[in-house]
Amino acid sequence: MKKITLFLVLVTSLTFAFGQKNVLQTASNYLKDGKLDKSLEAINQCILDPSTAQDTKAWFIRGNVYLEIANSKDEKVKALDPNPLAKAMESYKKALEFDPKKETSKKEYYAEILAKVDKQYRTFFDSAVSRYNKKAYKDAMTYFGRSAEVLEVMNITDTLSLLNGALCAGMAHEKAAEKDFYLRLIKGNYKSPNVYSTISDIYLKEKDSANAFKYIRMGLKEYPNNMTLFNSEINIYLTYNIVDKAMNNLNIAMKKDTSNYSIPFALGTLYDNQANDTSKTAVQKEEAFKMAEKSYSKALQIKPDYFDAAFNLGALNLNKASDILVKANNLPPDATSQFDKMKKEADGYLAKAMPYLEKSLEIQPTDMNSLNALRQIYTRLNMADKKKGIQEKINALQKK
Repeated sequence: MKKITLFLVLVTSLTFAFGQKNVLQTASNYLKDGKLDKSLEAINQCILDPSTAQDTKAWFIRGNVYLEIANSKDEKVKALDPNPLAKAMESYKKALEFDPKKETSKKEYYAEILAKVDKQYRTFFDSAVSRYNKKAYKDAMTYFGRSAEVLEVMNITDTLSLLNGALCAGMAHEKAAEKDFYLRLIKGNYKSPNVYSTISDIYLKEKDSANAFKYIRMGLKEYPNNMTLFNSEINIYLTYNIVDKAMNNLNIAMKKDTSNYSIPFALGTLYDNQANDTSKTAVQKEEAFKMAEKSYSKALQIKPDYFDAAFNLGALNLNKASDILVKANNLPPDATSQFDKMKKEADGYLAKAMPYLEKSLEIQPTDMNSLNALRQIYTRLNMADKKKGIQEKINALQKK
């Protein structure tokens, strides 16, 4: 009696498994007939059943069903699932995963899946390019993202789609998506210093200093001599007022990149700040003043029409003169000789400031800061004709 019972159980199991194979065939038939609702119901029954849950054909058919739903223009069909494409790609991955053959290219449905994935990829990529050409950057970003996702089924990192998606996200001001694209590029081992500097800059704008430094240093490890990355690290130091490290990097950068005028200018601004820092000693402030002057002059030497360098050089000397005059005016009434000496010193700095501010005005003829600074200098130095000329320019601009 026990033997008969065991035989009956075995027969029941085989019948049930055979039944699931019939359901699988039914799902396939419904798919061929275009009855996607019934095919979907049948195929999902198969993958939920233990006897066919790891059947590579079941997952392949499921991928085909969901892909048909994803590409359908029929609203009733589209309503069958809110995210059919993702489920189609997931199904194809499972079909390859459950195939017992070790070599991917020899798996039973590999060629068919590759063909379907490639066709879907081209559809999405072409759609992305079309939307980009129409300047619909957000839609282009979405389609580039989808084209990258479908190739992931074949364990391919589509760096072209990811990079284009990142660029479109940036143009669409979709910061979260932009960051995600760049992170996926890094994860996919895409080699480009610009990717590291861009993702670092995104984190910097988010005030996430830890990740800003993390990705810059990852980039510098790959590209130790890349000036873009090196300058990005400097920018982080400047943003977080890590002055000593910023100065150290800027000095190194000046030696590496002798044609970049922005490097000595940035160094000049740091020394300029120190020259006006009341917490510094007189000796420290004087040294900082000299270094600021030297740095700004270097920037102007590299780029003679650099407005900011010319103006800052003038302002540096003008501020120095103003500080001396304030101290002179606070002297006791009987300190005449000392007052005269300090006034002469201040006039010397005004005379040094004048050509730089005239240069800045030459570069930007309507800059009101340069005009007002020069009017102040001409007044102090009793240059009546020049004062009159500058006042006329100021009046003319104020009437506009």
